Amino acid sequence: MARCSHAKPPSCATAPPRLPRRRRHLSANAISASISTTKSRLPALNKPAKPPPPPLLSRPKLPVPTSTTTTTDTAGDKDPTKKPPPEPASARPSSSGAGDVLRLMDALGLPPDDELYISLLRDCADASEVAAVHAHVACRHARDAAGVLPPPLGNRVMLSYAACGDIGAARRVFDEMPARNSLAWATMVSAYSDGSFHRDAMRLFALMCREAPGLADNGLAHATVAVLRSCARAGGVRLGEQVQALVVKKGRVCGDIGSALVQLYCESGGLQKRARQVLAMMMQRHCQVPVPEAAWTSLITACHRDSLLDEAIDVFRDMASAGVPRSSFSLSSILAVFAESKNHQQHHGCCGRQVHADAIKRGMDTNQFVGSGLVHLYAKQGRLADATRAFQAIGGKPDAVCWNAMAMAYARGGRYREAARVMYQMKAAGMNPSEEMTDMVRLACFR
Repeated sequence: MARCSHAKPPSCATAPPRLPRRRRHLSANAISASISTTKSRLPALNKPAKPPPPPLLSRPKLPVPTSTTTTTDTAGDKDPTKKPPPEPASARPSSSGAGDVLRLMDALGLPPDDELYISLLRDCADASEVAAVHAHVACRHARDAAGVLPPPLGNRVMLSYAACGDIGAARRVFDEMPARNSLAWATMVSAYSDGSFHRDAMRLFALMCREAPGLADNGLAHATVAVLRSCARAGGVRLGEQVQALVVKKGRVCGDIGSALVQLYCESGGLQKRARQVLAMMMQRHCQVPVPEAAWTSLITACHRDSLLDEAIDVFRDMASAGVPRSSFSLSSILAVFAESKNHQQHHGCCGRQVHADAIKRGMDTNQFVGSGLVHLYAKQGRLADATRAFQAIGGKPDAVCWNAMAMAYARGGRYREAARVMYQMKAAGMNPSEEMTDMVRLACFR
């Protein structure tokens, strides 16, 4: 009997393979994600448009002074009867700190006082900032005080212009003052002298003596010192003599005025005798006002320049006897005199050692100027050991004069290797020796 077999029903497609449980779970998630992405998305809601920002208020401009003086306020005056002056096309609002402070105060309706103006003028860095603050001051006082600036404020404006180098603007402020005090005259004369307008300083001082003879002593003293400095720079010895007669009449030959007179006669050439006379008058009032060191140093330098070495040493002795404290300027000046002196070298060398001891006592031996003078002095005397100690005692970085003096001292003393070594050390220090020193060291070495 034939075995009957059950035939498998035909299938249209092959069944998919059975997947593990974890993989079935992942595939189900992927299918659901693909189905969700095929669905139609809802249209996004349109956000309401933001309103435009309010327009920024224009930055108020500070008035800028023109060639003519304006008497109306254009920053905050709302009187319709007043017409503002035409503003120049090149005027720009000041971007300085002073301008920002004034703009803020104008916006808040706070009137600045004179102390604030003075503080802002003191901090101005250039003439344009001073001009902006000056215009604001002029506009405010044109409205409040009929255009008359108080003397302290006017002097501060003039001084700020002069400090920034605008001497013309300072002179215009000076000319516009209805009444000038002693400080105004002194400020303008000093501005001319500091700006090297010496002839203008001398003319203005003469005008001051004619128009304002009764000025206060403080302002007169400042103006006198300034004009004497201009006389020394411009060769105005004749005017300096007249100024001396004026200060002798007032009994003011002391302090800075006396020093300025001594400097005038010392820089004029051949007038050391007059300088000694002024110094003697200053010594008569030494108990009330000490004689400044600058007067002594000026006379010592003038005698050294004119080869009056013995007189320079006598002046220094008088200075030491008067108990005047010595600084690096006077010590370096007298050391140069001792180094150049050829008569009585032994006696002068003793004085040089005393000056060296005084410098050590005052802590000045480490100063570059004093140290260079000591090296130059000992090198001229052939005392190489003392010159080396003075050179090593200089603090910081020795200057070229000190290096040259040390190298020449070794060369003249016959120590050629040390001279060459100093030259190489000088080059390593970033300084080039002079051609004269190089040639002299080479000649000494070849000998």
